[in-house]
Order: sequence, then structure tokens, then C-alpha cells
Amino acid sequence: MHKDTQWDFFKVYFGARLEKLRQVREDRGAISIETMVIVAGLVVVAAIAAGVILTKVNEKAKEIK
Repeated sequence: MHKDTQWDFFKVYFGARLEKLRQVREDRGAISIETMVIVAGLVVVAAIAAGVILTKVNEKAKEIK
């Protein structure tokens, strides 16, 4: 099974974004639940988009072979 570098990128990227939000929290107060829901929603949308793109690319690759 090959390693999915795009998924790893998303995990690292959003992990870094969440860590930055945690550090900023001390300056502006607590992160609201609304902000966390928005971030989680964006992560889900990005994962779905990546899945759709990977599916389309794999289908086209099979057609070319």
C-alpha cells in the first residue's frame, strides 16, 4: 500500500493551523466553539475534495492504460 502524501500534507497543515490558533488564544481569549466547527468543516470539505480529485485522476489513469 502506497503512502498518501496529500493526506499527510492536510494532517500536518491543519495541525499547524490548530497549534497556531491555540497559541493565539492566550492573546485574544478562548477559541469559540463556532471557530472550531468552522475549522472542522473546512477539514471535512478539503478531505472530500481530495477524495473526489484522487478518484477522477485514478479513473483517467485507468483509461489511459
